[in-house]
Amino acid sequence: SSYMRYTAPQTPDDIAKTILGPVIGSGVTVYQFCSLGGHAVNYNSSFLPRVGEMMKQVDSMHVWRMRETLRHLEDSYGTDPLHIMAKACRKHGIACQFSLRMNDAHHVYRRANGQWYFPELQSPWFDRHKDAMLPNRTLDYAHADTHAYRKRQIREIIDKYEVTGIDLDFTRFAPWFRAGQEKAGMPKMTQLIRDLRAMTKKAGKTLSARFEYDHLHCIQTGLDLETMLTERLFDQITLGVTDSHVPDAPIDWWVKHTRGTACKLCPGMEGQLHWIPAPGGGGTGTLPGNDGVHYDYGPPSMAYMRAVTSVHYMCGADGTSLFNFTCADGPFDRAAFNELADPQAMMFKDKQYVARVWYKRFALGPSQKTAEYPLLLADDFEAARKLDTPPQAVLTLGLMGIMRLDDLQVTINDNRPLERNGYHYNQSDHGSFTDILAYKVPIECLRRGENTIRLKRTREYPGYNGDIRVRKCILEIDYPSSETNANSNKS
Repeated sequence: SSYMRYTAPQTPDDIAKTILGPVIGSGVTVYQFCSLGGHAVNYNSSFLPRVGEMMKQVDSMHVWRMRETLRHLEDSYGTDPLHIMAKACRKHGIACQFSLRMNDAHHVYRRANGQWYFPELQSPWFDRHKDAMLPNRTLDYAHADTHAYRKRQIREIIDKYEVTGIDLDFTRFAPWFRAGQEKAGMPKMTQLIRDLRAMTKKAGKTLSARFEYDHLHCIQTGLDLETMLTERLFDQITLGVTDSHVPDAPIDWWVKHTRGTACKLCPGMEGQLHWIPAPGGGGTGTLPGNDGVHYDYGPPSMAYMRAVTSVHYMCGADGTSLFNFTCADGPFDRAAFNELADPQAMMFKDKQYVARVWYKRFALGPSQKTAEYPLLLADDFEAARKLDTPPQAVLTLGLMGIMRLDDLQVTINDNRPLERNGYHYNQSDHGSFTDILAYKVPIECLRRGENTIRLKRTREYPGYNGDIRVRKCILEIDYPSSETNANSNKS
């Protein structure tokens, strides 16, 4: 993404400065070089085409930029981006992992007229191995040719490039097998991972993987996580989702299965929050999305990243991973590269705790009197109340299906009903309307760990059979003077 965005051709120094420059000397310890599905690639392969080489003519500027840069690097310097990044990372003490999306599907997307959406990602391998493809034109991991293909790719990287490890991204994208063949395919996928583990170990490289937060979903798709983790096939695991983000996904299962081993667990965050199915359209047109949480578009705010990462540390994570941040539009606070690596540095700083109400239902059915949502908070509220300037808290709810603003009582941890702070905005939301309301939250009613947000119906709607549904739920903790509080806490 980075060298598709800038003037071509770029030099080796340009690439190292653009991509690695912002994280040199920060808390970032691992850089992952992604080649999407590894079919048309952004490095010099002996058997794979480079991005765009299958196109008869290039009509997309970003593809033309990449092709010009790749060609210039090879002709003028005898190198490519992966060599450049591996060398730069080594120079600055950062591990460089080659990350391969195990079944990326960008190459299968088509436009309304039937043409490829990403023609630059096409590869002759697809037509030569049709029997090793799933109906959607991605790889069938039950087929021996697919295993040979992946092993050849990894072998080439290990032999040609001074990377410190290989990363296998299983969030891009299931399925791995034909429908109904997931259980039968499990042993084959596990054996492939064993073979890759043996290959990387012999070469003195690490092997890591990225999985969905939902371990049950992973297992249903044909990934035998229990065996992989029991046999300790990975040195590092990062977590993510296929969609944009899941800010409060539980990691307990992963902590249990990696604790006491050498495998590091780093739950992840998405760098571009533009798929959140909540109300709003900020960031479109000339409006920059400068807070992906509030405006449903753009990069995550610093407060959001602190909240997500602090909860992960509280639950037993070893670190955090930032996914897709190189292609995030809008301003991004580089302080994250240091702060997110230090749980103590985040303790008394602003946070945005977001509930994933687009995955985990939070609603009152037509005959339902109450509804609850458990939200994990990582702040030490007992200590926060003793600060010179205690924090303030505001709960923002997007409610679809209410008639009057006082038709609901909102409480946290069974304390007195929350008072609205006067903010109200009503907006269109996917053919309906949502009322955005904000509530004052006494800091005394919050606690570290699980907190229960409860809705209670105060009026009935005779003849109305729809839900009262929460479309957005954000709890913001605001420390008015973070520096003063940090000093008072030390004393």
